[in-house]
Amino acid sequence: MSVFQVKGAVVTGAAGFIGSHLCDALLNRNVPVVAVDNFSTGMRSNIDFLTKHANARSLKFIEADVIEPWQWQKSIPHEWMQKLSHVFHFASPASPPLYQELAFSTLWVNSLGLKNALEFADSLKSTGCGARLIFSSTSEIYGDPEVSPQPESYWGRVNSFGIRSCYDEAKRFGEALLFTHNWKKKTQHGLVRIFNTYGPRMNPHDGRVVINLLKQARDNEPLTIYGDGSQTRSFCYIDDLLDGVLRYAESDITEPVNLGNDVEFTILELAERVRSLHANKKLTIIRQPLPKDDPRQRRPDLSRAKQLLSPWCPKVSLPEGLRRTSEWLEQKA
Repeated sequence: MSVFQVKGAVVTGAAGFIGSHLCDALLNRNVPVVAVDNFSTGMRSNIDFLTKHANARSLKFIEADVIEPWQWQKSIPHEWMQKLSHVFHFASPASPPLYQELAFSTLWVNSLGLKNALEFADSLKSTGCGARLIFSSTSEIYGDPEVSPQPESYWGRVNSFGIRSCYDEAKRFGEALLFTHNWKKKTQHGLVRIFNTYGPRMNPHDGRVVINLLKQARDNEPLTIYGDGSQTRSFCYIDDLLDGVLRYAESDITEPVNLGNDVEFTILELAERVRSLHANKKLTIIRQPLPKDDPRQRRPDLSRAKQLLSPWCPKVSLPEGLRRTSEWLEQKA
């Protein structure tokens, strides 16, 4: 039986890729969801999708910036406030082009925004129902690792004074803030370290590698890889990630847990799989310079997740996930 069953939730970053899928999964359980986003990187089409859900009556969308004081919480109906058991703080730019463009917002949403979310979650204790916060951290806290696969015990190798530091270090600070909050206030909030995740409803223009390659293939353009393509990533389909997130949320775990897929591919191998998916188009592959501080390797050690969240494990293979995502993208053309 779940220790912290999700009975009602606030989801920040609800118009984002993962946030919208999380809202969808909760609505499928008929859980009341307060969805919050300011559309700095999220897509209005993701909220439109949620408003057409069969259980859309259980959705309340609020357009707000979670960095600012949460005055909007006053608009949440009292009966919903009584049901809120979880706060999922998933608001943050996540692709390098976007978090570098919105560098200050990236820093603030993972610090001030998280502070606001923690205080809101704690305030719900006065209603008698309590609230557990789940923070979306990232594999980027490991930086350019010297250890593979990366276990949660690895402290990372991160450049704190570089172009990616606004994201990497913001997430590391967020983890430190959550740890300290639990330590000093005796709370039971938690975090998941999310590795590369993909699937339908990704922003086709945000520059992340899977959707970028699939969009180029759809548009019959050359597939772009950076460097020689030997850098590796491990790609997790969104359904597998959400299964892990919800299992974690309903546990009493407070320590970090890696969530992703531990099957490793080079970027060149990924491009070749996308090209195979569109074999009728005879796509070429072109190379661009490797971005500064781009990690050479990324693969999660999932031992902790498989033990603590049993029977969770990633199930969707890369070819199957690419096929599903490509079919969705073709429908958007």
